[in-house]
Amino acid sequence: MSSIISVLSVNHLLPELEKVLPDKKFHNVENAETDKIFRESEIIIADNNLIALYLYDLPNIKWIQGTWAGVERIMKVVRPGDPPKYPISRFTGKHFGVLMSEYVISQIISYERCAFEMRENQKLKKWIKYEKLRQYRSFPELTIGVLGVGNIGNRVAKTLNLMGAKILGYGRQQNFDLEQNKHISNYFTKSNLPQMLQNCDYLVNILPSTPETEGLLNGEILENCKSKGTVFINVGRGSIISEESLVTALKSKWISGAILDVLEKEPLPSSSALWELPNVVITPHVSAVSRNQDVAEQFKENLTYYEQKLPIPATINFFAGY
Repeated sequence: MSSIISVLSVNHLLPELEKVLPDKKFHNVENAETDKIFRESEIIIADNNLIALYLYDLPNIKWIQGTWAGVERIMKVVRPGDPPKYPISRFTGKHFGVLMSEYVISQIISYERCAFEMRENQKLKKWIKYEKLRQYRSFPELTIGVLGVGNIGNRVAKTLNLMGAKILGYGRQQNFDLEQNKHISNYFTKSNLPQMLQNCDYLVNILPSTPETEGLLNGEILENCKSKGTVFINVGRGSIISEESLVTALKSKWISGAILDVLEKEPLPSSSALWELPNVVITPHVSAVSRNQDVAEQFKENLTYYEQKLPIPATINFFAGY
């Protein structure tokens, strides 16, 4: 079955794949439990939550292309000391980077120019000019911290820098090359994260969920943001901070606001205090969705690497957890 590529997705991905790769044969999987072609496939494109059930039950598999950037569902079933022997690549890179950049930029502009307040006033038929509208900040006046400057985060950092913002980057690499990443003014790791937080007008989280990043902002660390009145934007994973710690940071005015596209619990329960806080904006995990045309384009690019027996970009590191 090596010539047939199986597709296990709820997103009607097949038409886009056939459009960009008209010479390839695709098989749409309706029932993975009973589908013989799926079980014998060498290449599979799949939603991460669906393929996670079968990682160790695919005898011929040579490569899986996921349709999500997040890999938590897959990592939950990876056996310690016995990860899959084949590559699983994440959907990431230029597509998510562009979409997340657009989201972050739009939210910063909306926050600075009181778009949320003006929308509420429109509903009430009120014409109010806030003092802040005469004093809003433009991007060249902002210092923006980016937590996570990998494939996606680096694209966001570059785009924000092109808008004029000063960028502070955070990651786990000890030898991050600032010469190769001139759009980042300073780079920080966990040891000096408080210093970074003390200098951010906006703090954008793009980190994945790993044992190393879970709870990174829990406790009192966000008190370092108080002097700048930092606005926290989370488009990475909700596990970076507990709801309790986030609510405390907001109520204590350690941060002046939060724009949350990802949360510790999703969907956010109606009982959550976050719904009622006036300085919080909540969106339902939509900052960068896996659009079919983008998934198809990335699969086409990655297929070239696969066919040339080259390392496939954005392959999951099972030991690092992302």
